[in-house]
Amino acid sequence: MTTSVSEPAAPAEPKRGRLGLVIIGIVCAVAAGGFGFIAAHVGQTPGIDAQLITYDARPGSIEVNFSIAKPKGDVVRCTLAAFDENMTTIAKKDVTAPAGTSKAGLSETLPTPGRATSAQLQDCRKA
Repeated sequence: MTTSVSEPAAPAEPKRGRLGLVIIGIVCAVAAGGFGFIAAHVGQTPGIDAQLITYDARPGSIEVNFSIAKPKGDVVRCTLAAFDENMTTIAKKDVTAPAGTSKAGLSETLPTPGRATSAQLQDCRKA
């Protein structure tokens, strides 16, 4: 009868848990969400929401109807722009929404050197 000596067990390799990978994944997801939120709101002034409602283009002018939601005590200044068929700016005008109301519906007519095809409400900010 022979006796055999079993080989000593090899030392266990360190287990790499998934905890580290999960933590890194969570940090990356939070960072991506924060970046997405900032990217979605870039160029906007917090608390001011301006919306173009309609425009009516005529030869020599364009009438623009728009609304501005803002804090009640703030004066807000926006820029209206009119464009021709090549999307070239042919007229600009600064308009002001007065303090005292939180929502203002406004209408402005911009004189144009030619026929405008569209209008845009741009760059609303506190005055």
